[in-house]
Amino acid sequence: MEHQLEKLVNCPICKEGVFKNHTSCVDHNMSHDVFHIVECSNCKFKFTNPRPKEDTIGKYYESKDYISHTSSKKGVFNRIYQGVRKYQFRKKLSLINGLIKKDAKSLLDVGCGTGEFVSFCNKNNWISKGVETDKKARCFAIENNSCNVDDSLDTAITNNERFDVITLWHVLEHVYDLDGYLKKLKSLLKEGGYLILGLPNHQSYDARHFGNSWFAYDLPIHVSHFSKSDIEKLVKKYNFTSLKTKPLIFDAFYIGMLSAKKSNKTILSGLLVGWLSNIKAKKTKQYSSQMYIIGS
Repeated sequence: MEHQLEKLVNCPICKEGVFKNHTSCVDHNMSHDVFHIVECSNCKFKFTNPRPKEDTIGKYYESKDYISHTSSKKGVFNRIYQGVRKYQFRKKLSLINGLIKKDAKSLLDVGCGTGEFVSFCNKNNWISKGVETDKKARCFAIENNSCNVDDSLDTAITNNERFDVITLWHVLEHVYDLDGYLKKLKSLLKEGGYLILGLPNHQSYDARHFGNSWFAYDLPIHVSHFSKSDIEKLVKKYNFTSLKTKPLIFDAFYIGMLSAKKSNKTILSGLLVGWLSNIKAKKTKQYSSQMYIIGS
């Protein structure tokens, strides 16, 4: 695939300009081209560099296999994904209900895809809406799941909306302007509200096991690659008040299966790696994907 790339000269977090190579990965979704991840020599943050220009990144999401933009249950991976997702909705909302203990409570799901989580929250006593930049997914959320969905954060900012909880489930790794985006998110939180991030963790056992075949690197559409220490730096930088971390247990199995498929290994071997990753993370606290609960 022909693409235009931009090369970052400053780290997105600390703004220093000296990097070293971390790894290189093939785009498994669309182009089959090789992209590179670098590590900042100062703060150790890892990011895709060079990366497609923001106005051209959309074509890298056009794969029929890009699962968060579809509600399809065709194929083993989709069926597993959709089934587990419903279970996770219940677990996530139970946790969120424990954070906000009042009757009238509002939630913004950023990168809501086809709107299933927004719909689930609306059916369980939340006033919820979404943000989704992909037009097809956004229209599905509005038409099929009766969701209120904007195409950017700016609409909510313009309308002076504020929310008790803002969720980004595997979204921040796609964001180009981290500074601008995090400032917008904080401005949309009510006092005492929470920003909740779900992110893959490249320090997990399954990431180390699969190396550059680890599916959650997902180049080039993942432009940032976070660890807990990176999130701690961002919490401090933007003056958030607290940070708690929770594991997203099922992600290890799903990422393990897809990584095994990418490596031409069996699904069973991927499930085994996912299981081992969760077992080892009980001691290391480095789960395949982690939830960061950040107080405003």
